[in-house]
Amino acid sequence: MPERHAPCRLVFLIRDLGHGGAQRQLVTLATALAQQKAFQVTVLHFYPGAFDSTLQNAGVKTLCLRKKHRWDLAGFFVRLIQTMRALKPDIIHGYLHESNLMALLLKPLCGFPRVVWGIRDSQTDADSWGILGKLSFRLNCLLSSKADCIIANSRAGRDYYIRQGYPADRFEVVPNGIDAGTFIPTSSALSDHTFTLISRLHPMKDHATFLKALAEVPKARGRIIGSGDTAYSQAMQELATSLNLSDRVIWEPARNDMATLYPTLDCVVSTSAYGEGFSNVLGEAMACGVPCIASDVGDSAWLLDDSRWIFPAGAAHKLAEKMSNFVKLSSAERQALGQKNRQRILDHFTLQKMVEKTSLLLTGNLSTSTPSTQSHQDTNAAHKPSRILWITTGLGTGGAEMMLTQLISGLTNHSHTVISLTSGGKYVEPLRGAGVSVHSLEMPAGKPTLKALWRLLKLAHQAKPDVIMGWMYHGCLAAVLARLVIRARVVWNIRQSLYDLALEKHGSAMVIRSLAWLSRFPQTITYNSQVSAHQHETIGYTKQKTLLIPNGFDLSKWQPSQTPKAETNPQITLGRFGRYTAMKDYPTFIAAAALIIQEIPQAQFLLVGTGVDENNSDITAQIQRLHLTNNVQLLGERQDLPALTASLDIAVSSSAFGEGFPNVVGEAMACGVPVVATDIGDTAWVMGDTGRLVPSKASASLAAACLEILRLPPSERQSLGLKGRERIQNHFSLHRVLSQFEEVFSKSQAETES
Repeated sequence: MPERHAPCRLVFLIRDLGHGGAQRQLVTLATALAQQKAFQVTVLHFYPGAFDSTLQNAGVKTLCLRKKHRWDLAGFFVRLIQTMRALKPDIIHGYLHESNLMALLLKPLCGFPRVVWGIRDSQTDADSWGILGKLSFRLNCLLSSKADCIIANSRAGRDYYIRQGYPADRFEVVPNGIDAGTFIPTSSALSDHTFTLISRLHPMKDHATFLKALAEVPKARGRIIGSGDTAYSQAMQELATSLNLSDRVIWEPARNDMATLYPTLDCVVSTSAYGEGFSNVLGEAMACGVPCIASDVGDSAWLLDDSRWIFPAGAAHKLAEKMSNFVKLSSAERQALGQKNRQRILDHFTLQKMVEKTSLLLTGNLSTSTPSTQSHQDTNAAHKPSRILWITTGLGTGGAEMMLTQLISGLTNHSHTVISLTSGGKYVEPLRGAGVSVHSLEMPAGKPTLKALWRLLKLAHQAKPDVIMGWMYHGCLAAVLARLVIRARVVWNIRQSLYDLALEKHGSAMVIRSLAWLSRFPQTITYNSQVSAHQHETIGYTKQKTLLIPNGFDLSKWQPSQTPKAETNPQITLGRFGRYTAMKDYPTFIAAAALIIQEIPQAQFLLVGTGVDENNSDITAQIQRLHLTNNVQLLGERQDLPALTASLDIAVSSSAFGEGFPNVVGEAMACGVPVVATDIGDTAWVMGDTGRLVPSKASASLAAACLEILRLPPSERQSLGLKGRERIQNHFSLHRVLSQFEEVFSKSQAETES
């Protein structure tokens, strides 16, 4: 058995836990990492602060050294060294310049742990630090090559510090992660004209430009939230008075209820003049669906990704133009802008993305050879390559076949050979184009031949795999046979639910039963469905070998339409996508369509999939009988499913049985399309509370659920769809699934060698 490793002892080192973007991001990251079994997290800080209790309430251990004042040096360093030696860290993660330097100096005193530096700005203001500050900055530049890894939260910060002499080959960019489950829209767009600046009171934040711009927009009011330097605050309030803004600007201290506050704001403005790396305020406001305007400093332009709302730093007149343009927007336009902002966060800047990449960097499992954001290929590089033999029933159209192709394409660190029991299929050429060796045994469906079996054993022996992956029932059976001629670990993947063996073909039912007895042979049995795992365990599949790995969706492929549907096609469109088979239950969907057009006569229904075309007499007869000829389009098999899915108002899954993990449901959710589906397999788990679930074979219930969603205002339908995409992002991304299969293969490789 492989050795079970103890959690990695991770110590965050930061000056204080007071209000600030860096501190808030540390709290978010430390809390998330502490929830993982891989890390034992401690936050060590010099001065007490408001976030100390926040971390403790989240179950994160915190230690405060209580540095008394600036010149409390000897006693402070003794306490620091004693505390750090007692913690015996595997990793010290410094946060900000002072802590980065101390982390490096502590390294030889604490058993030489891995040292990671955190860079949270895009340009130093060392000139304002005095002699000691400037010396500290130069020491950081001089010693930066000694850090094991340097993590910047912005591209601008990475580029700036590399120009100052930091080593490019140690630098990684991990954008701040926004907790989209905490920062959420809770109200509709407002029609007021209040612009809010949320930042500490410091010259870097350039409140003067905000006030000068506000003075040029007579209809606008301002709200400034933040605490900081008293002299600077007084100077800015005097400037507001001189600009006759006393009655138009409200000043408030820093607040602890930002997640509640953001959704009530009209527009958030960032006027930073320099030094801004990744703006937490912008990211959190965007996650709450709030329109934003920002100076082109740090990564703000990349974060917003909308040049209409970016202005040059310090250009008050240009900011005034942006404010005036915003004032002219209708409530609907503001709401659309806010929804676009939230989607930007969900697609690129989630807490999950930040935690996943940071975890890899902290443990040294992600290469820091380039400063660019890395793909899952980097994750693979952390593991020893394996030779994997995939044996699958076929490579034709279907969710199982598509998932197999995505996995092989994503697990690029391994060498792959694919054996398909049946002939041809749409995924043969894509796999070969990716450099994969693909063989078809040309077996007739359900009719194995001695010639095909001999070729199977011959190909398996030639492949010399470390792991044999059986894919779908017949592929699992063939994997056991291949194991007779080679020494390799066997892994099964079961792709469907099993409500009643009587619903299966006779030959398939025999294979399913035989696999229950043979389930003692594979090392692991992976299922893509909770329901499926339980059903197979019930009929005798070995429970101790069960591993649940749901399907994963490529969120760069399955995306919401970039243009609101109402602007391109006001027609109500519902879609049912999937091959024509009894389990997909097209008759129930068509019957529901007939009920829907009684209320919405102009509704259109798109039916897509192999066998779903004009040549299908069963479907065409039902359509004619229900007088749906003008409402139903039979499109057959299509290659543009992502765009077609994103064009829908509602995606429907009417399956009657057999679904394990429904790809069509996850794909629609990833495209931001609301889903109505029957309660089959793991559909309820995939959807969560983002759509409507109905019983199978109940056309009236299916129609009623669709009508319920269609009666919602377009903005609410859109919000429901985006909630679905967020669920896919958080639980069912392709990146997550690739990581899980990577662990399966790594474990199999280790067991083979032991």
